Amino acid sequence: MNPKQIPSPLSFSSVTLLCALLICTLSLSAEEPTTTATPPPATTVKEKYKSPMIEKGIDPEFARHMFVEPDLAKSVNKSESLWINDVLRVGAYFRPRFESRNNLNFDKSNKEVIDRAVQTTSLFFIFDPSPYVSAKVTVQDSRVWGGEAPASSGDIRANFFNNTPTQIAAGQSNAALNSTDIREAFLMLKKLPLDIKVQLGRQIWAYGDQRMIGGGNWTINGLSYDGARIMLERSDFKIHLFAARPFWTQSGTNGVISANDPTINSASKGTDTTLFGTYNSVKILDAVTADVYSINVVRKWKPNTYNAATNLPNASADDPLAMNRSKQNEELYTAGFRLTNRTENNNLPKGSSWDWTVESAWQSGFTGKRIREKMFGYDLPTTYQNMKTEREKYTGQFHFAQTGYTFFEKLRIGGQIQYASGDANRSDGSASTFQTLSNPRFGVIPYFNTVAGISENIDTKNLISKGASISYKTDEYGTFQVSYFANDKAQRQDAWYAVSGAANSASTIGSANSSPVDTAKGSTESYTNNVYTQNYSLGKHIYTEIDLTWMGKINDNVSIWMGVGYLHAGNAITNYRNALYVYDASSNSFGINPNYILGKHKAATDGGMAYLQVNGAF
Repeated sequence: MNPKQIPSPLSFSSVTLLCALLICTLSLSAEEPTTTATPPPATTVKEKYKSPMIEKGIDPEFARHMFVEPDLAKSVNKSESLWINDVLRVGAYFRPRFESRNNLNFDKSNKEVIDRAVQTTSLFFIFDPSPYVSAKVTVQDSRVWGGEAPASSGDIRANFFNNTPTQIAAGQSNAALNSTDIREAFLMLKKLPLDIKVQLGRQIWAYGDQRMIGGGNWTINGLSYDGARIMLERSDFKIHLFAARPFWTQSGTNGVISANDPTINSASKGTDTTLFGTYNSVKILDAVTADVYSINVVRKWKPNTYNAATNLPNASADDPLAMNRSKQNEELYTAGFRLTNRTENNNLPKGSSWDWTVESAWQSGFTGKRIREKMFGYDLPTTYQNMKTEREKYTGQFHFAQTGYTFFEKLRIGGQIQYASGDANRSDGSASTFQTLSNPRFGVIPYFNTVAGISENIDTKNLISKGASISYKTDEYGTFQVSYFANDKAQRQDAWYAVSGAANSASTIGSANSSPVDTAKGSTESYTNNVYTQNYSLGKHIYTEIDLTWMGKINDNVSIWMGVGYLHAGNAITNYRNALYVYDASSNSFGINPNYILGKHKAATDGGMAYLQVNGAF
């Protein structure tokens, strides 16, 4: 045996000893306390704030300036591509619309054929730099392509917006067909005590189905409110308090400064207007949303005008007792409620098919006028006529009911009825015609076009409107809808009203030897409440409208809407235009209608409207 192949006992023992010493050393090292200095704690890095709207989508209160269908709104509001540094959202909205209107005044002598292209363009900035404050600025441009005549239906509202200019004076040098302005500029203070939020500045308000107060985005300018809003919001209830002053647009509709602009017409000065109120919502058992509101308009008294020759106040029909006022304070109070089963941000919960909504409102307050006592329909002698007067009161009311059922999440069949009171006697000290506030032309989507049809030809005053609609949403070809409206007067003796809120004028009709007759299409009673059963037969049916509309989303940023409507005049219009006799308010009597003899302004019963609109939102 080779001795080199046998391990040496000394070498084996040495290796064993070294291993034992190493193990002992490691064990002792682990048991002995360390003498190394404790390192300093790590520095905490503050997480950078990121707007929650990036993930959740733009809050509805920050998207009120756009009027787009839900599918397009969803893709635009949740887009993350235009957020800068996670706190600044830049966006744009483009809406050109081509319109054609034909004979919406039902006048054979002047069918008012209007073809125009209008456009609304806006650039907006949403600042959300912290959990405590946000802000938004929207710059908006409204214009008529090529300088066509402005839209005939202005942004007037019967009360809140009734000083908005709407007329163009011939040769007026300061007319401008375009308007570029600030549509929104507000600051939102958040996380105040009780998690209250406060919104300050120029803003757009929209509540419920916007029948009482909304943004009016279908119009080229839309509506804005200069004011403040306090909001307390929880998952099952919301309480909002608000106050605002009217924001006069530069024009009635399309940026045209007009002859009755309050800034250039001294007669309109001194009519300071304030809107204030509350709108509250509560969710009941996740099945019903109940809204309770009070929306009020107060307008300052008008100063009296003086006769330069006598230095005495001119006679006033509104306030015969006041020396320094031509009209007293106007106070309009509107209180109401709304119930609906659309509990998910005004949409049906997922899986539900039946929708329903009811809404009612009542009005009170004073018109600012005083009513003189009359005898047998005539003024008392001058010596006695001011002995007894009373303040004219608002007593209007509004009621609405709507329901529908959706089959297969595609086909909805629905119906509705709305009632807005009229005034059957204008000499009794009660103004019973319901006064519209600042509602828009169209209802909210998907219950599209439920206010006045696409023709925008009537307002919710002295109106009973019955409607039905069928809509079908396809997977690839958009949504189709057919709507039908039958519009009647609530009171025959009252006027029928344009969408602007003003009674339709008939100043072209007058008697041969007196002042023009009744200015509300001959639809106002005399002070004796003569219902014209013989010489002048008042009708009740205003017109019928049938609309076919389509809206389709082209991509994530663009949609197209199209619509065509047909209108047929009823006897409330034809009876007046074709009447042989008309009522002369100046003499409280009937006379021969000169237009009938001359064959002028007779009724043309058929009218129509069509539009094509492109929506671009980014």
